[in-house]
Amino acid sequence: MESDFDVAIIGGGPAGLAAAQVLGRQRRRVILIDDHQQRNAAASNVHMLLGREGMTPTGLVLAGHRELATFPTASILSTRAMKVLVEESKIVVSTETGRKISAEYLILATGVVDQLPAIPGVDKAYGKSLFHCPLCDGFEVRDQPLVVIGGGEQAAFMAAYVQDRISREVQLCSNGEPSFSPQTRRRLDRNKIRVTENEVVGIEAHSDGLTLSMGDFTRMTYRAGFLSVRYRQRSPIAQDLGCRLRDDGRVWVDHFQRSSVPNVFAVGDMAKATSGNMTFVATAIASGVTAGAFLDEDIFARSWGGQDIARGS
Repeated sequence: MESDFDVAIIGGGPAGLAAAQVLGRQRRRVILIDDHQQRNAAASNVHMLLGREGMTPTGLVLAGHRELATFPTASILSTRAMKVLVEESKIVVSTETGRKISAEYLILATGVVDQLPAIPGVDKAYGKSLFHCPLCDGFEVRDQPLVVIGGGEQAAFMAAYVQDRISREVQLCSNGEPSFSPQTRRRLDRNKIRVTENEVVGIEAHSDGLTLSMGDFTRMTYRAGFLSVRYRQRSPIAQDLGCRLRDDGRVWVDHFQRSSVPNVFAVGDMAKATSGNMTFVATAIASGVTAGAFLDEDIFARSWGGQDIARGS
C-alpha cells in the first residue's frame, strides 16, 4: 500500500494533467494514474487553445508530462485504475498492475467515449475528415462541400450552424428516415439545406476528404463531415462510488468541481456543473485548474482549522 499521497488523479488527459500541475506547484503529494486513453487521441490537431493552436493531442500530453516532471512531489503511474474504495476515510485505488494507492482526495478525469454510428469505416474517418464539433474543426474546411450525418433535431441544428458559419455548401444526410419535426424540416427547406434520406452503408476517408457509400449504390464525396454523437462514461468508477450523474450521463459537480461524494472531484468532459454540451480542451484544462486550486486551499483550510482542536482549545 502506497499511502503517502495527498491527492490521486485518475486520467491523464488535459484536465487531469492541469489538476496535477496546480497541485505539484503547491508541493502537494500527487500521483496521476493514466492508461493513456484520451478522448481526442484520434484527432489530428488541437484547436482554440491559446498558445497551442494546431499542435497534436499527443504533443499536448507530452508537453504536460515534461512540465509535471519539474515538480518533485508529483508523479505519473502508467496503468489502469480498476477499482476505488473508501477505507477509514482514505481513498484506495487498486490498479491493473496490482498496486494500491492511498490518498486523502481523489480527482476523476477518466473522460468519455464517443459512441459512433454503426457504419463501416466510420472509426477510421473519425478525427481525420469526420468530426463531432464544427466549432472546433470547421475553420480548416471552410467554404467547401460538407455533410452532416444524423437524422435527429441536433443533427439538423448542426447542419444549419455549419451553413451559417462554415460553408454554404452543406448537405444533411439523415441515414434513413429522419426523426426531426415538421417545423425543423420547414426551416431546413427555407435555408435550402438539402436532406438525403438514403442509408449510409460505408464511409471512406481519403486525402481529399470523405466519401459516403449510399444504400442506392451511389457515392457522394465531400471535403469533410460532421456527426451528432452520443457518449458514455469511459470508466465505471464514478458510478461505482455513487457519484450523482446528470441526465446526460456526466458526473454532477459544483462550480469547484466537487462531486456529490465527499473528497471526490471530477473534471474534464466526464463532468459538468451546468447544462449544455460545450466540451473543449480549453474548458477541460480550466476544470482541472479549478479543481486543483480549490482542493489545495481545502487541504490547507482543514489543517488551519484543525490546529485549535489538536491543542485542545
